[in-house]
Amino acid sequence: MIAILGSGFGLYGYLPALVKGCGQRVVLSERHREPFHERRELARFADDVQWERDEASALDCADGVVLALQPSHQSEWIPRCLVRPNLERILVEKPLAPCPETAGALLEDLGRSGKVIRIGYTFRCTDWGQRIRAALKQAGEGGRLFIQWSFLAHHFRHDLRNWKRFTDSGGGAIRFYGIQLIALLAELGYEVVISSHTFGNSVDVIERWTASFRGPGLPECEVAVDTRSAIEKFSASFFSSAGEPGTVLADLIDPFESTTTAGPWEGLDRRVPALSHLCRSLWEQTIDEDVRYKATIDLWRRVEERTSFKKVGHDG
Repeated sequence: MIAILGSGFGLYGYLPALVKGCGQRVVLSERHREPFHERRELARFADDVQWERDEASALDCADGVVLALQPSHQSEWIPRCLVRPNLERILVEKPLAPCPETAGALLEDLGRSGKVIRIGYTFRCTDWGQRIRAALKQAGEGGRLFIQWSFLAHHFRHDLRNWKRFTDSGGGAIRFYGIQLIALLAELGYEVVISSHTFGNSVDVIERWTASFRGPGLPECEVAVDTRSAIEKFSASFFSSAGEPGTVLADLIDPFESTTTAGPWEGLDRRVPALSHLCRSLWEQTIDEDVRYKATIDLWRRVEERTSFKKVGHDG
């Protein structure tokens, strides 16, 4: 039985991933009952949900928990979950905390707990993520990898002043969106941040990020993330040092377009198949999560230390 804390992505993302993708029952706080019933696509999972009075009661009934909360709230709940011996598995959404320093401290606490820990980095679970991994094994140090991600973020589209908009809360082009790319690059072996530039109305409202990375035995990698773009596009290409035409590794509308939503996934959020892959790993014996997660936080910290900001003319 897995408890889910969080009434947004926790419900429409992690709940179907756990039930349909992992065969688990979930336990929720009563205060999430209304948002659950407001999402019609979740009706098929009603028999797989156990309702409890509040979050504490839900945690009492569970042997694992998914924390799908805003970063500041996750920072509060992680210590509460770590002291519960019945919780053997903890999955925490990204970013782990609002800033890399706090995230690093929490990661140390999670690592010392002896529990199975997973963090919501899902780009590694995509087909194109695996194609990049394969291409880099063939490439060596020569050439260049370029990853571009452009879209109009929900908070800009609807002019919302929620946490995902603000850097200090763990939002913005690096901390909320770019962290997925940082996690993937860290796992692939990128360690050095050559350059990092952000653009927005203020340092607390970062809408665009460009950066370049280097790692031992790897081609240089450039990334460009634009969260306030009229064009929706996600692409990844490898260009050899010989000047040959680039090899297209991804040419999608968004990073999860290639994940099928037919069959059992029909009508669900496009990220559910990748989340299912991540959730299943809670019951799989693996050996490198602690190394990967530390490398991610370290690279995130280096990105922010290297970043220079330029103001652009949008209202914040």
